[in-house]
Amino acid sequence: MYKRLIMVLFVVGGMFVSVMHAFAQVSHVSINSRQFDVGQQALLKMNLVVQNDDGSQLNFYTRQQIEGEMQQQKLLVQPINRFLVQLSGQQIITDTQAQLVVTVNSPDGAVLLAVLALFDAPLSFNSAQLTKVSTTSMPSVIANKPTSAHVGVTRDNTEQVDAVNKPSLRPQIPENCQIIKDNSDTLWRIAERYKGQWNTSVYGAMLAIFEANMLAFSKQKIHLLLKDAPLNCPSSNILAQYDNKTVDKEVFEVIEAKHAAN
Repeated sequence: MYKRLIMVLFVVGGMFVSVMHAFAQVSHVSINSRQFDVGQQALLKMNLVVQNDDGSQLNFYTRQQIEGEMQQQKLLVQPINRFLVQLSGQQIITDTQAQLVVTVNSPDGAVLLAVLALFDAPLSFNSAQLTKVSTTSMPSVIANKPTSAHVGVTRDNTEQVDAVNKPSLRPQIPENCQIIKDNSDTLWRIAERYKGQWNTSVYGAMLAIFEANMLAFSKQKIHLLLKDAPLNCPSSNILAQYDNKTVDKEVFEVIEAKHAAN
């Protein structure tokens, strides 16, 4: 009996370590914006902050009720940048209570990471330039485990975007544009100076500067801006990705904490 108990504890302990390792690889996951409405195919952008910027272990599915039956569909993933991916599906979403299910692969199989309400995410048709990476198909659908709880990072949806009545105000950035700065400038001060011109928040401006100038940051860490490094203005396509202050602040703080800890 004692030997059997030790074996059970060993197995359970091993599974716990495996699950915790899978969670440790993911610092942040949230819906950036929804680019579809009820009666259309799923299309949305996701914020991701993962270990080594490798989100290949994450899986995404839509879950909705159709004629009283719960159905899930795997989504296709295409990277936009280090912290943003585009998700798309072919199934029409008709359930206003539809959810996005996020899992992360572990040595013992898929682990449920988050369940997010799709239509709580802000509607925005701002486009983003996709990187030239072949589309990756998600693995087979996980077992259907109905749950209404959010597991993982949720988001504040205080900045809803009316895509019909509020046109996109994308700034036009000239080619070869250089950011004006001196050696005493911090990333925050530069972003504060340019946020109005770029039609974004200070957090969006900092993320955009970082994405467009990673070699200007020591060890490519967002809190280590090199004093004498020239900075290029982020392109209009990059700036279009950072149009929600609440989300951009959350993502910036997660990235900053991750980089400071390493």
